[in-house]
Amino acid sequence: MHRRPFDRNLRWIIGIWLACLFWSAGLLAAENLFPYGVASGDPQTNAVLLWTRVESVQPVVRVRYEVASDPDFRQPVASGEAETGPARDYTLKADVSGLSPATTYYYRWSLEGNKSPVGQTKTLPERTNRFRIAVVSCQHYGAGYYTAYRYIAQDAPDLLVHLGDWIYENPTYGSVVARPDPVGVADDLPSYRAKHRLYRTDPDFQQALRSIPVAAIWDDHEVQNDYSGKGLLFYNPARLRAAYQAYFEYVPIRAQGEFRIFRSLRIGDLCELFLTDGRQYRDEDIWHPAFFPPRDAAAEALAPGRSMLGAVQRKWLLEGLARSRALWKLIGSGDMMMDLRMNGLPISVDQWDGFAWEKEQILGHLAREKIANVLVLSGDTHIFSFGELRFQGKPVAKEAGTAGISSPSARVERSKEIQEANPQIFFTERDHRGYVLLDLSEEAIEVSFYGISTVLEPNGERVLLKRVRIPRS
Repeated sequence: MHRRPFDRNLRWIIGIWLACLFWSAGLLAAENLFPYGVASGDPQTNAVLLWTRVESVQPVVRVRYEVASDPDFRQPVASGEAETGPARDYTLKADVSGLSPATTYYYRWSLEGNKSPVGQTKTLPERTNRFRIAVVSCQHYGAGYYTAYRYIAQDAPDLLVHLGDWIYENPTYGSVVARPDPVGVADDLPSYRAKHRLYRTDPDFQQALRSIPVAAIWDDHEVQNDYSGKGLLFYNPARLRAAYQAYFEYVPIRAQGEFRIFRSLRIGDLCELFLTDGRQYRDEDIWHPAFFPPRDAAAEALAPGRSMLGAVQRKWLLEGLARSRALWKLIGSGDMMMDLRMNGLPISVDQWDGFAWEKEQILGHLAREKIANVLVLSGDTHIFSFGELRFQGKPVAKEAGTAGISSPSARVERSKEIQEANPQIFFTERDHRGYVLLDLSEEAIEVSFYGISTVLEPNGERVLLKRVRIPRS
């Protein structure tokens, strides 16, 4: 059959168009091998952990990393390869050592000539008289944008401390829907991994992780709301292990044995940060929902021996606090430690009030050992708070609680009565999402509570809600 020149020309045009389309698609794919950005974590004086995820379908992928003292990589200081594959969901970690203290480094990953975004990180100092820490928690993707991280990146802290709820297992938070979560409910390894990938697409979150080393702990929503590790290990061990595996794959945290996250970071003689695990070893829940338990459930919460940390971690914390020679001792806690009670009963038994015996062990230890300059950093409540922890009526520590990055606060009835019943809590604010910024010096810690005007759209403004000064003892 004779074909007209027009047909041949049309086929030629379509062929060229398809070739261009495939070429541009390949170029796009090449440029997008690292769509979840880069991150660093658990810095030490001579080491830091690097993280990324690469897009691939190969059974084994070897990705190169480079570390330099300049952003143009003209002064390289370390390089190497890390291996990944589907067993790790193509995530990568490299523990880079041999670095200098208190030094800013730049890093990147590369695969087949394609390079990741350039990350910036910093090692911890051997000696210092100043250090800045940003404190965050509770970042439900569907409930709002992570605008706070944009301002955190501008603040240029030395360390970003994440107190848990890095992801949420459920796609919605009440009636608040700022953006869709197509993953749905996470309850197995593929869905937990998908949830981590979704949360990493937020550009402000990527920016902060790209520019600040992070020290993270988990709370409950990385697995399941208000869960007890001992309980879930019995009822659904597969879900627990899947959630923990995905967390270790996607969060730049250094392995210390299977799923252990409690550890401390020493910031010269200025500060020691004790990061705790309040979920994995906690005793079973005694009341659902956790708020306003009846008197018999509250009595069980006060029972001797009831533990959030478990015996091994509690011993580690008490001995570490007593042994520390740092001026400031910070305790990172996923849950509020200050008393929050009405008529002598805990308002929430999911917080430290539900483990009153163990809390008294810690506070009594501070009093007996005369351990001064202790500040607890807490998340979970979705509100800002500041106050003091008391043992037998005497203050032994301060506490600063951060609101969520995006997770909304609940409306609590009788809030004025609750405030009057808890004079040890000096300040609360529930109308803003945001973060806490700590400026540590030898004289004091300055605590700034920053709110975001709205998280329902991505251009919220930062508001300074309160600033307090904690002088050294």
